[in-house]
Amino acid sequence: MGSGGLMTRTNRLCVAVDLEGYGRRSHTGQERAQDVRRTLLDGAWLTGAPGAGERQPNGDGEGAVADERVGICVLPRFLALLREGLRRANPEDRVVTRYRLRVAADHGPAGRARNGFAGDAVVRASRLLDSGIARRALDARPGSDLAVVLSEPVHAALRASPHAYPAFPAAEFAPVHVVDPAKAFAASAWVHVGAPVPAARQQPVDGGAGGAEPSPGGDAMRVEVADGGQVGAIVQIRELHGGLVLGRAAEAPR
Repeated sequence: MGSGGLMTRTNRLCVAVDLEGYGRRSHTGQERAQDVRRTLLDGAWLTGAPGAGERQPNGDGEGAVADERVGICVLPRFLALLREGLRRANPEDRVVTRYRLRVAADHGPAGRARNGFAGDAVVRASRLLDSGIARRALDARPGSDLAVVLSEPVHAALRASPHAYPAFPAAEFAPVHVVDPAKAFAASAWVHVGAPVPAARQQPVDGGAGGAEPSPGGDAMRVEVADGGQVGAIVQIRELHGGLVLGRAAEAPR
């Protein structure tokens, strides 16, 4: 991937990546983490989707917009390479300073503007990455170093070809609904943390013991509310997506 002039705003694959726990590292540790993040992403893009498009690094993470000729089909290979790279970067005796990544992807209108990337897919990938759902997924799986959040269009592409992506089968993703009233954002998405994700434990809206429980079979959809959001702001979603279990997720570690 390289840099250049303005890109035509057509439907493209957009990928956002962030290194978990970056701010808790020392200055030297942050420099090393940036090197590791760059090495991981360089290897994954160059091997999994060479010449795919453009990348925009930002210290502990980066955004990428693929060329319009590059389809969603490159994403599972890219993710598999990232996971393998993390295994090499994190030997078994590394615990405190493990490198862990959050990745979010969407497919839709996107391109390069005069001060970075722009487009609906760029915004959605960024909102999914920052929603907190990937952080909580990693917290729930301390043995996993890669959390992936896919938008509904990207996951639908995986579902359409269930045998084409053995490294990240669609059945191993759990449905979530991300809501951020402060940014007027709401979207259905799917999360994966290295193995089948158990049904999310729901907390009652009022904090009491008698709140709603997930539906049998673990197929209830989790609702992720951004920090400072009001559950009342998403009541209508229950009417639109019958069967949701509404509850506020636990606060993410600072």
